[in-house]
Amino acid sequence: VGQFFAVGWPVNFWRIEAQTDKDFEWFEHKYPGWYAEFGDFWKWYAKLSHKGEKVLLFNSDVGYVYPHRCWSCLVPCLIREDMVVGEIDGQLHTFAHELDKWTATVAFADEYQGRPTPAMGRFSGKREWETLYDGWDLADAIKDLNFVRSDGKTLVPQPHLRFDDKEMWTLDDVRGNTLGSPLNALRAMSPADREKHLAEYAKGFTINPCN
Repeated sequence: VGQFFAVGWPVNFWRIEAQTDKDFEWFEHKYPGWYAEFGDFWKWYAKLSHKGEKVLLFNSDVGYVYPHRCWSCLVPCLIREDMVVGEIDGQLHTFAHELDKWTATVAFADEYQGRPTPAMGRFSGKREWETLYDGWDLADAIKDLNFVRSDGKTLVPQPHLRFDDKEMWTLDDVRGNTLGSPLNALRAMSPADREKHLAEYAKGFTINPCN
């Protein structure tokens, strides 16, 4: 979960600092094996937190694979082997678990056990920001979200807690990166390619060593 929120820093209203050696020691002491699992990710995050580096979300050297989002609960499908897909009104959707799929396709369908579902219980409208901004330049999406400071260029979100103005990322630092919707990409695949993609997704990913 921490990786997901850290990777998404440009399009969220927060600042997240990278883990330090002191943090590594604490987590490893509490949870043996933590460093082998997560250490390289936070090294990458620290390295890519400086202006002039490529935004982590778009940096293929890292090895992070952005997750699909659950149409039912709207959280990312981080337990990747549990993710399932289903159709609603002929449209393909992704779900974090079979129960999420049942909730959206059965319990909160237009009608459940002979009774119409109230409007407040229906899953409709624009529910995923990734789909809303599919194909947008990252800088334009941040402007549209109003995540720009009063100077018109400095981002509200930052990938660090440093307060030197020279360290602050601006719109120019993120421009040129195109946002994509995992859901739209999945829908556009052929059935064979979709099956292959879902099998790979279920395997998870491995962060590359950060030297």
